[in-house]
Amino acid sequence: MPSSSNRRRVEIPTFMYERIQAIAAAEPRTLTSVITELLHWGIEHYHPVWVESRDLDRFNERARHALDRARAEAVSLQHDYVGTEHVLAGLAEEEGGVAADVLRSLGVTPDRVRRAIEQHFGRGSEPVTEILGFTARVRVVLGLALEEAEQMGGGPARTEHILLAMVRYGGGLGPDLLDEIGVLADVRRETLERLGRPLHEPGGRRKD
Repeated sequence: MPSSSNRRRVEIPTFMYERIQAIAAAEPRTLTSVITELLHWGIEHYHPVWVESRDLDRFNERARHALDRARAEAVSLQHDYVGTEHVLAGLAEEEGGVAADVLRSLGVTPDRVRRAIEQHFGRGSEPVTEILGFTARVRVVLGLALEEAEQMGGGPARTEHILLAMVRYGGGLGPDLLDEIGVLADVRRETLERLGRPLHEPGGRRKD
C-alpha cells in the first residue's frame, strides 16, 4: 500500500482490509487515515504482556504461589487453560496475602469462587495431563500487575498488585465474578486502604 521511501509495505488479512475499506467508504476517508488512526489508538492503549520465562522472577514468592494455585484450580476443574477466574481463585486461596485478606473481607472465599466457576463453565470432560498456559487476558493482567508494583515504589509484584491489575483491566470471568458478587467497585478501594494509599495517587488511580 505505501509507496514513498519512508514507508514500508505491510500485509494484513483480507477480512481486516475489507473492514477498513468499509470504514473508509462510510465516513468517507482514505484507507491510510483509517489505518493510521487505528494504529495510534492501539499503541496508546497497548499494555505489555507478561512472559512467564522472562517475568516470573519479578513476582514475590507469595504471588508466584498464587499463580501455582491458579494452575492447580484449572487442573482440578479439568480446564485446559488458566483464565482470570482461576487466578482469582488462586489469589483467594493464598492465605496471608493482602489479596486474600481483601477478598475474604468482602465475602469472596475460595469455595465461592470455585462454585461460580463451575456454574459458568462446569468441569472439563478429560483429565488435564500437561502444563497449562495462561490466557492472553491473564498475561495482560500480570503485565499490569508489574506496572502497579512499579507505580507503588518498585520491588517485586505481590498478590495485591495482581488483584489491583485484574480490577483495572476488567476483562475476563475473574472481574465478572467480582461484579456478580457485587464487590468489584470495592476491591480497589479496600486494597489501597490496606496499603495506606489514597485512591487517586499514580498507583491508586481508577481506570475511567
